[in-house]
Amino acid sequence: MSYRYTNTEKWSDAWFSGLSQIQMLLFIYLCDNCDIAGFIEINYKRWATDLNSTISTLEGACKGLARGLIWSKESDCIFIKNFLKHQKNLPLNENNKAHLGILKRFEIYKYKFDIENVNEFIEGACKGLLSPTGNGNGNGISNGNDKKEETEKSKFKIPELFEIESYFKENGYSNESAEKFYAYYEAGNWIDGKGQQVKNWKQKAQAVWFKPENKIRKAKYNGVNFPLGS
Repeated sequence: MSYRYTNTEKWSDAWFSGLSQIQMLLFIYLCDNCDIAGFIEINYKRWATDLNSTISTLEGACKGLARGLIWSKESDCIFIKNFLKHQKNLPLNENNKAHLGILKRFEIYKYKFDIENVNEFIEGACKGLLSPTGNGNGNGISNGNDKKEETEKSKFKIPELFEIESYFKENGYSNESAEKFYAYYEAGNWIDGKGQQVKNWKQKAQAVWFKPENKIRKAKYNGVNFPLGS
């Protein structure tokens, strides 16, 4: 049986105390059951059994925890922001034997989360959030950035799925990759892998999702290219 740190001040934290009862329970459950790096595969069926709840209830609770979580591209895995910080494991050091297992977990999940640099990913995930999932002091005192964040969010217009599909198709990328793009950011409340609000979804698609494996596949028949599917 493994032992983990818990932040007892979370009960007076503005973010945590604002959660519903099931959201609080699910958050604590995720922290107890994730791996040593803060990753956990989504398994609503098992979670519902363990927590004596329903799949639909837990899906809704996860959305309520969006500010403290990052979803994988396939929306089948979650990374808990600031888990490593509260387990006293930051900064990560490859020369520290205790951190080798954690770094191996990032290696396993780097493709699911498009992690190019582990430290940058962790720093982005931790930035600007209240504890227990962030680096605030949890006393509800704002640093003045809340209005700025709300303003930036209000400027961003969440695209419809058909807009994304059209944009991907125009650039030679499949409907399947467009749907995954939409599902990934919609599940995460349009927060990117670094914990930042998406400001330009087209720019994000070009930088992260426009990859060879997401291209529309084509087959040749009598020297003519035909799409294998959208």
